[in-house]
Amino acid sequence: MTITLHDRNPPRVTLRARIANWARGPTFGRDIAIVLAIKFALLMVLKYAFFNHPLADNMSMPPALVAQALLSAPAPHPSQGDQHAR
Repeated sequence: MTITLHDRNPPRVTLRARIANWARGPTFGRDIAIVLAIKFALLMVLKYAFFNHPLADNMSMPPALVAQALLSAPAPHPSQGDQHAR
């Protein structure tokens, strides 16, 4: 019995067959890929809807002022006596 070159190589699965098998069977990898694609699409929609452009041209501030406003504690208001004691 002789073995030919064709007999030693396993049959190649075509891309169309791979896609059909992937779409047909419930696989964990497919489910993860679908969920990740949906999440990515939603994140892109949120980015473009809310974070892409400022609402007005004059809405830009120097980064130092933004940092000061975010990181500084507000000054305490002078009290007019203890409110809970009245």
